[in-house]
Amino acid sequence: MELVIIALLGVSALLFILSFFTKDRYKVVEKQQENISIQFMQEIYQLKKKVKVLEEEYMLEDGSSSPNNSLKENTKVISRDDVLAMYEEGYSIEEIASMSEYNAEDIKDLLEN
Repeated sequence: MELVIIALLGVSALLFILSFFTKDRYKVVEKQQENISIQFMQEIYQLKKKVKVLEEEYMLEDGSSSPNNSLKENTKVISRDDVLAMYEEGYSIEEIASMSEYNAEDIKDLLEN
């Protein structure tokens, strides 16, 4: 009986020591998930930057074709986000149009989209 108990203790000690050297599969899966999450976040960030650049190019193209461009010397090109922020601050569409090189219809179109 004592021999069985000693054998079981020896086996349990051996299994306990071996458990430190085995790889934890959950850690590997967790690391892979973390890497994929980081890659997605980087791709989303790059896509947002590209969309912002495209929006700014679109705004520049729309503004350069307006006939009132030469009349407005003190105006500046503003992005869609700037127009939204100004509108939320309480500026009217006409005020935003006068501060930018866009007409009121362009501002309305930006706010609708």
